[in-house]
Amino acid sequence: MTSEMRADPAIALAPGRRIVEAVGALRARSDAAGWKAYLGTLAMIAGAVGIGLVLRRFLDSANISLVFLTAVLASAVAFGLWPSLFASLAAVLAYNVFFLEPLYTVTITDPENVVAMFFFVIVAVIVSNLTSRVRSQAIAARQRAQTMEDLYLFARKLGGAPSLDDLLHASAEQIALMLKLRVRVLLPDGGDLVLRAASPPGGAFTPAEISAATRCWQDDRPAGRGTDMLAGDPWLFLPIRTSRGVVGVVGLSGERAELMPGPDQRRLLDALLDQAALAIERITLAQDVDRARLAAETDRLRSAMLTSISHDLRTPLASILGAATSLKTQPHDLDEADKREMIGTIQEEAERLNRFIGNLLDMTRIESGAVVTGTSMVDLSEIVGSALQRAGKMLAGHRIEMRLPADLPMLKLDAVLFEQVLFNLLDNAAKYAPRDSVIWLRASADPGADVRAVRLEILDEGDGIPASDVERIFDKFYRVHATDRRRAGTGLGLAICRGFVEALGGHIVAGNRPDRSGAIFTITLPVPSQPASLQGDAA
Repeated sequence: MTSEMRADPAIALAPGRRIVEAVGALRARSDAAGWKAYLGTLAMIAGAVGIGLVLRRFLDSANISLVFLTAVLASAVAFGLWPSLFASLAAVLAYNVFFLEPLYTVTITDPENVVAMFFFVIVAVIVSNLTSRVRSQAIAARQRAQTMEDLYLFARKLGGAPSLDDLLHASAEQIALMLKLRVRVLLPDGGDLVLRAASPPGGAFTPAEISAATRCWQDDRPAGRGTDMLAGDPWLFLPIRTSRGVVGVVGLSGERAELMPGPDQRRLLDALLDQAALAIERITLAQDVDRARLAAETDRLRSAMLTSISHDLRTPLASILGAATSLKTQPHDLDEADKREMIGTIQEEAERLNRFIGNLLDMTRIESGAVVTGTSMVDLSEIVGSALQRAGKMLAGHRIEMRLPADLPMLKLDAVLFEQVLFNLLDNAAKYAPRDSVIWLRASADPGADVRAVRLEILDEGDGIPASDVERIFDKFYRVHATDRRRAGTGLGLAICRGFVEALGGHIVAGNRPDRSGAIFTITLPVPSQPASLQGDAA
């Protein structure tokens, strides 16, 4: 804003107080009385004459003056000051013509009537003035209440704006509505000002108008119409300021010669722009926080990934390289048992590398949204059996107990994805459970109120999940701290489980066993509803 539009520095530092002062400064002006107001006034005086003629049979003419005084009061309440003064003059003439001797003339012969007429005029003028002032105050109060409500609703709209574009459009519409002007909002983008919102929509700036807006933005002062900088431009450009400086420019245009004719509209515009500036700063700060959080998360994931890769690639590669080197350099010094052991080491570590790379690829598919499920009706026990067979080497030192009811309903699943989920969960159980312990797989039908589901549980007899890790155990590259039985891992297996299960329409949670130490992973999968024809056949 200009120094003229921001004369009070305390207001500039306190936008909330500025709103109150802007509302309080909106004083009601006397209505510009049109011909309808004067016709209405004449009708009131004519009605007073008619009532007076009826009452003249019963009352003295001096008392009839109160009827005309009532008409003047009604005119002041209904139409304002100037029509009420006109009513005072008309009432004096009508009272003189119709009720003072000689009748039907403007001549006054009785000195007492002259005095009565004099005081009648004074009383009529005072009453009309006081009444019109009360009316103006009532109008001002209504205007203040309406403006306060508009500003409050505007603040709520800005507070609920989900994006910067929504906020800018709401600001442009509110300024245009309250000031009856055409409004356009420009924000910098790559060093240039770009039109972001307009009310009414449409239209474009000419190069000269863009130049004026740019000068306003760069010099941090108004430019264009009615200012000392590029005054020939049809638009008035004002800077939008926050604590960070100028964040944008608002352009105003209208039919009247002076866009800001008085201090009332200046204060109101200041209040509107201050609210818009605060909302812009709020969204900007929120975006900065999101960017900082995303950068921190990216750095954390990058560090975790580098740590994981450096460990999980180096260890199997070192084993493979050492075994291969021994086989190459010492083929005659090794007996057949040593050779078979080294070949087995190479195979085992190569499979471990293959699982690691597969996890990375699966995680990339989940994050990119490229997980495409080819669902079909499958038997859960078949997928469990396939996963157990695939994880046979990892589970060689454990006992497997299964409780899969024969009457489990068929599920609509992608068998490949769900087998990978079970494989990762079995791998996790084998890592953290002691040797010769039992790993349980239990399934049951879970009839819900609306949707039937199958619940599959994988339980181990390890140390369980620390309370601080339960909420984060499905995060990428996150591994539970602790235990001497911890085997190397990427921290991706459980994150992949959650991604695949959710892609299949299910839900997975982790917790600790209630009966003894150990972890429990619970997968809930919906049971597809049967078509009407199948239900009829079953019946």
